[in-house]
Amino acid sequence: MKIPLNLGHNGNQTTSQAQAKVLERDILAAKQGDWNAKSNLVRTFTPLLTTLATKRATDINKINDYIEAGKNGVFTAAKKFKPGTADKFNLFVLDFIEKEMAGVDKGGGFFAKLFGK
Repeated sequence: MKIPLNLGHNGNQTTSQAQAKVLERDILAAKQGDWNAKSNLVRTFTPLLTTLATKRATDINKINDYIEAGKNGVFTAAKKFKPGTADKFNLFVLDFIEKEMAGVDKGGGFFAKLFGK
């Protein structure tokens, strides 16, 4: 299933080249700690995060845990991504999202990581 990413600020899909520029700008700004760019990345990948979370669980609390973990995966991927290939970021980020969501099943939440199980 292909999930469209709305990368424009007006919510309309633009050309793929313009989408890649916006995505790359947000990735670079998120690396520097810009909260607006991080928010844009989360908004961009929310449909993907929601789809992956609902496939893993039916309980709304568990779905929210998966979505939060997925957001952390997006931020980690943005930190590690090399600029210049923003069109490949959609595949790159998926691995980080999956790893973070798998950590939820292992009890790998923030406090569990901080204080141990």
